[in-house]
Parts: sequence; C-alpha cells; structure tokens
Amino acid sequence: MDVVGYCVALACILVAAMPNCLDATTVDPATVAFPPVRPSRPYGSPLPVGHEMQLGYQRESDGPVTEYTEDLHPQDFWDKHVSIKKPAVLRGHKNDEAAFKVWTDDYLRTTYADQHVRVELKQENRSFGAWRMTLPAFLDRYKKENIYAVTVLPEAMRHEVKVPTPLLCGTYRKYLQELNLWIGYTGTRSVVHYDADHNIHCLLAGRKDFIMIDREYEYKLGFGRRPGYVGSGFSKMNPDKVDVVKFPGVFDVPWTHATLNPGDCIFIPGGYIHQVRGYGRTMSETLLFTPFEEDFELGNCTADDLKYTTLKDVEIYWTYLGGDSDIEMGYMNPLLLRNLMIQSLTEQQKKSMSLKTFISFFFETTSGQAQGDPVQIYKTYVDVNGTGAVTADDFAALSLANLKEIARGMDASAVSRKLAELKDTRPDAKTEL
Repeated sequence: MDVVGYCVALACILVAAMPNCLDATTVDPATVAFPPVRPSRPYGSPLPVGHEMQLGYQRESDGPVTEYTEDLHPQDFWDKHVSIKKPAVLRGHKNDEAAFKVWTDDYLRTTYADQHVRVELKQENRSFGAWRMTLPAFLDRYKKENIYAVTVLPEAMRHEVKVPTPLLCGTYRKYLQELNLWIGYTGTRSVVHYDADHNIHCLLAGRKDFIMIDREYEYKLGFGRRPGYVGSGFSKMNPDKVDVVKFPGVFDVPWTHATLNPGDCIFIPGGYIHQVRGYGRTMSETLLFTPFEEDFELGNCTADDLKYTTLKDVEIYWTYLGGDSDIEMGYMNPLLLRNLMIQSLTEQQKKSMSLKTFISFFFETTSGQAQGDPVQIYKTYVDVNGTGAVTADDFAALSLANLKEIARGMDASAVSRKLAELKDTRPDAKTEL
C-alpha cells in the first residue's frame, strides 16, 4: 500500500469514525477485501504500521482455515478438529436446510409473529445491556437502528433448522447445549473474544469475516482476568482501531481467516479466540456443544443416522419457549454439572455430600460469584430424598429439571434475567443484563 492508500485507510477510521469505510450501507459487501493486506509504513511516518487500524492490518494472515466441501463424518470431525481444537469451514453445509431457503424477513415476520428475541447493540460492547423485542418489531427496525438480535432460537423455529452432520452420531449428542440466532445489518462486529463451548456457526444470509487466533496468544491481546468459574473471555482492545502502542504484542500474534457466505458453517473450538464482522443483511445460527473430557464414542453410526435431521428431533438443554420474558443464554451443561458434583465426592474421598460440603463446593466452583442461595438449592434440588447425605448414585438419579435449577443458581456468568422490552435505542432505554 502506498502513502495515499495508507492515509485513506486511516481517514476512513479517524474521520468517518467507522470500523471500515467499506462497512457503509451504500457499499456492496462483495467489494470488501478480506483478509486485509498489511500496509507498508509511509516514508517518514512516526506511526507504527497498523496503528489505529482494524485488527488484521498489523500482521498478515497465515492462511485460510481448513475447508471442506463435502459432509464431514462425526469420527473425522473428532479426530481432525474437535479433539485438537482446530477450526474448520464447512462450505455449503446448510444449502438444503428449510431455514436457509425460506427465512426472509417477511416470512419470519408473519410465521413467528408471537416470538421474542434478545437484542443488543450492533457493535458488541459488553459494558452495555440487552433488551427483549418481538421478532416482527425487531425486523421492522434493525436496518435503521443500532440493534442486533443475539438470542436463543425460539423452540417454535427449531423444526426448520437441521443438525450439522458432524454432530449426528456419537458422544456429541449428549452435549448439545444451546442454539442461538443472530440477525443484523451491515456494520455488526464482535469484540475479540473466546467462548467456553464449542460451536458451529452457520450463515443463512449475508457475509461474515472471521479472524481466528489460538488461545496461547491471549496474553498478547489485552484479555482481562476472569474468575475461575467463567469459561469465556474478551479483550479490552478495540478491534476497529487497534492501539499498537498499548498492545504491541499484536504484531506477534499469528492468525488464520475465513469468510462465510450463505450456506457455509465454521467450527469454532471452545476457548479459541476469534473476531467477527458482518456485511449486508446477516442471519446466522450457532449450535453450541460442551467440551467433554470423556473419550469420544461413535457408536453404531449408520448412513440412516447421518440423514437430514431437524433440531426438534434432538435434545438441546437450554431452549426458549415463545412468550417467556426470561431468555436463558450461557449456562453450563447440566450433565457436566452432575459430573462435577460426583467428581468432587471422589476427590474428597467422601461417600456422600452434606449441606456443609455442598456449600463449600458451591462457592469454590463459582468463586463466590453465584446468584443463588446454596442452602435453598441443596434442600430443594440436590437432596431430593431429604437424607442430608447425597451419594454419587443420588447425583446420577437427579432429573434434568433439577440439574438445570442448580445450574441457574450457580452460573453467574450466564444471561438469565428477565429483559425489559425495548421501546427505543437511546442510552437511557437500555436494561442491564
């Protein structure tokens, strides 16, 4: 890039105050170049290369994420990607899905008029809260206002979404955690972050660009400290205008890239750092599944098992029923929670868990940040037989409903409070999570 090009790139950010000049709604997303090419330093400039430019201009990409154009078998998915936490792109994987074919704004507005969605700011800012809106109200406003739907997919819509083929067989089926829906308009972008769960992010409309970074470089990117019970994290670095003086380590961070077009999916391993930008009208689904420590078992996986299967035909632990004001996102897997309680007994060489022992487990696991009352949780949902001594067999027999109530009380990092309905997008209208 020459001096003029470098200055134009800086002017886009400093004068127009946008993440990228090409993010403007008047520009065709197809013209946005990605991955970006690192500029050369203009002669005599005191500025470090890539200073106050978008993330990606500080160092060139190491190459694209591994891609597949055919369905990936569940065993291959485990061997080549999940077990070693390596991202993968599945091209055209959703092309045969009902949602991919019919989910226009008009269709959603009329078919799911009674459903609600969780809404936040278009450019992710984790110091802000979120709102709740009816889906039609959101669709009437999202192209004109600074809002973005990031929500649990309503139960009523699951029959039009298929399960990604790599997850149809084996141990994955026990750990399907949550299905999210994302709807936005040009200018959406995430912070630099990682999530606790694995997820397969599938694009139904628009375009999304992903910067993918291995977790080992977290310390170079301005991530804050997180409590031990929290499996996700985010950087304090502004991905629109990277301050390389404050974050000089960004020059040393290798990254790979992926662009998703409609029908494409990307596997993002739990704990893998990423940053995302959206262009045009974007709509995505993300299916979260919990990382598990047990050995992967494929089981008797036949060709019939790998046929088109909708999400209404599989169990997902955290869902949203239309009309609920409580849209639950980010809770731990209830089976994993059960395993943690049993594991606690084993580590302490105890045959049973008393109220006192549970309180210790409760606060150690949550670092004292939980929302619930451990005494009430133990007496109501843990010690269901009223013996005061809960054994490993008792934990194994706990119902899914009870395990979810325990998770609700313990997981302070989840989004579980009732959301006020959005009336407008002024700052004083927001409701904190």
